[in-house]
Amino acid sequence: MGLLLQNFSRSLIVMQFKVNQSYIASALCENRDKPQMHCNGRCHLKKELDRDARQDQNNNNNKEKYEVMFVEAIQSFDAAPLPDQITFISFYKAPHPDTLVSSVFHPPQSVVS
Repeated sequence: MGLLLQNFSRSLIVMQFKVNQSYIASALCENRDKPQMHCNGRCHLKKELDRDARQDQNNNNNKEKYEVMFVEAIQSFDAAPLPDQITFISFYKAPHPDTLVSSVFHPPQSVVS
């Protein structure tokens, strides 16, 4: 929230000035005794904006600077060399009938004549 307010501080100051302009012109304006200047509180707005700019400049000067360096954390991976001949071992037993069937299967004949 503070970062958001810091980025939009000038806009907030101007918005607050527009909302309270009549009060600022009558109570806080330095030139309220000189109506011919038509200041209407803009002197107060200028002071607020200048104060905000100085505060931003001080904040920027006081910020510590860090150097950021990106390092690839993945180590190299050396796979073991593959053997020249690969032997596959499976536990699947192929269906080999124990006895040879020499006759051909014939379905039963229908009884209905």
